[in-house]
Amino acid sequence: MNKCPYCNTSYNEILQTGFVGCSRCYEEIEELKLAVKSMYGGKTHKGKRVAVEDGNL
Repeated sequence: MNKCPYCNTSYNEILQTGFVGCSRCYEEIEELKLAVKSMYGGKTHKGKRVAVEDGNL
């Protein structure tokens, strides 16, 4: 799909502005999914805190 059905943002608009219309764009716009996958591969977000081995912060 070339446009997000939720916010009506197109892939070309994202390329021109650098802004994604809504969080659903990542699921709905095939070109955006492919671009993100090529940039980040199989990496996943695992939180914003650094893991500490001994359990103390």
